Amino acid sequence: MKPEKEYLSFGYYLQSIRLEKNITLETVAEETRIAMSNLASIEKEDVESLPDPVFVRGFLRSYAQAIGADGDEAVRLYEARINMKSRLEDIQSYSPKSTVAPWRNLILSVIVVAGLIGLSLYGISYFEHRSLQDEANEPSKAVEPPTEKHSADRKPSDTKTEPSPEMAQKLMLQISALEDTWIKIIADNHEPKEYTLRSGDQLEAEATRGYNLLIGNAAGLELKLNGKPIKISGKEGEVVNLQIP
Repeated sequence: MKPEKEYLSFGYYLQSIRLEKNITLETVAEETRIAMSNLASIEKEDVESLPDPVFVRGFLRSYAQAIGADGDEAVRLYEARINMKSRLEDIQSYSPKSTVAPWRNLILSVIVVAGLIGLSLYGISYFEHRSLQDEANEPSKAVEPPTEKHSADRKPSDTKTEPSPEMAQKLMLQISALEDTWIKIIADNHEPKEYTLRSGDQLEAEATRGYNLLIGNAAGLELKLNGKPIKISGKEGEVVNLQIP
């Protein structure tokens, strides 16, 4: 009798299906183009040795596809493992010593803040006083009207304005799905966004510096940057990482 999925870890879930179907880890590595070390770390659930979670989720889906498992289930189990690890680290980092003298820490903090405010007020008052003294000691000067300088050779059309950063050309990425696939987009090093696309779906993204893409099926997408086609090197079902431009 097989255990319920809710009680399976992501590494054991994938490993058990792979062994049940007599698929070697080398076969999975050849089909997914994922390094053997990463596949071994996935099955051992060695989270510390695995790369960023953004890429691990893509590895899990590719692994699951190669052995006929549920990629979404593998990702769900992985995220549950990460959340549990984070909660355990929070519990271990809690120190009872921090509650021994809370009032002493609060009083010290108040004293430090009050001291900083006092020094700031003293500095402002001192510089204002010095400024008034300098103005009083400085001899009065007649105010002369500004003289306007005209140039016969200069024309209004000669003035050139530099374009502001906001006027810089945006990088518009058009994505068209040729086959079912998933894609993870990191634009201008912001938070990654993940999409599951069906054949015929279209997607657009905007950036100013560039994109980092993780694509679940190299042959499943057609990319255009500002209307110009972007080549995706890879075969059908292959996970690829692409930097644009």
